[in-house]
Amino acid sequence: MIDKSSHILVLKGGESAERQVSLESGKYVEKALDEIGYKVSSLDCRGDFVTKIISTKPDLCFNALHGPGGEDGKIQRILEECNIPYTHSGINSSEVAMNKAISKNIFNRNKLLTPNFKLIDIEEIKTFEFYYPVVIKPIGQGSSLGVYTIHGESDRINFLNDLSCWDFGEKVIIEEYIRGRELTCAVIDNKPSMVMEIKTKNNFYDYNSKYCEGGSTHITPAPISELIYSQTRKMTIKSHNLIGCRGITRADFIFGRSLNEKESLYILEVNTQPGMTKTSLVPELALKQGISYVDLVNLIIKDASCGR
Repeated sequence: MIDKSSHILVLKGGESAERQVSLESGKYVEKALDEIGYKVSSLDCRGDFVTKIISTKPDLCFNALHGPGGEDGKIQRILEECNIPYTHSGINSSEVAMNKAISKNIFNRNKLLTPNFKLIDIEEIKTFEFYYPVVIKPIGQGSSLGVYTIHGESDRINFLNDLSCWDFGEKVIIEEYIRGRELTCAVIDNKPSMVMEIKTKNNFYDYNSKYCEGGSTHITPAPISELIYSQTRKMTIKSHNLIGCRGITRADFIFGRSLNEKESLYILEVNTQPGMTKTSLVPELALKQGISYVDLVNLIIKDASCGR
């Protein structure tokens, strides 16, 4: 039973490409937990951090890690083995949501429209016959890192030139490009939130759009038809449940059209570890429905678990 006397350890940082975002999320979470009145400490999860977790003997871990190692089932498995309750989704759902190929196959099997895709080895991409436009994505990365939109030959050449420093895994998804409006919706307290439209001057909602001040404009509620608004919320909670998530998640969508197709709503992915920075979307969506940042953190803590 977690109460105000409980010791909560915030896990942050780590060694993924999203380290800085995680440190920022962790900083705000720590402040909120302290404001609530919990005994709070934090740990930068580098090196032999597992030994440090065990020696700290927390009553609960708040997982503020992002990217590989933090939201792909690995830290979840470690905490399960240590019998330490933790926030956000469990092992299996974290693994599935982080792997875009697996989650998109689940969407397809359950009639949730998602852009067509092909999974290939990164080495094959040098000889892959591109069609335009197309999106290239790592299968297990967050914050839009390693995502490229290829609209023509110059984009393809720029991407191939960048392969010399590719550090996002051995597999990539080649996904059809859907031109349209970017929407997002969260699951908070087991219910879908309001729907938000995200506008940016860049080609898509990339890393800089997400984490730089003024990088994007958020419109809540999204100015879309009542039908699409309702459909977005239904797809959000359905995808959350299909993957077996718990706590807060965020689903990302495109409302638009592929070549020669009618306008439709496409689900892109489910994020089991949404950012908790000052520019992050879930805290903003929560606030729109009257849930402060501190209250949101407390909701996440109350839903923490081990073994489910």
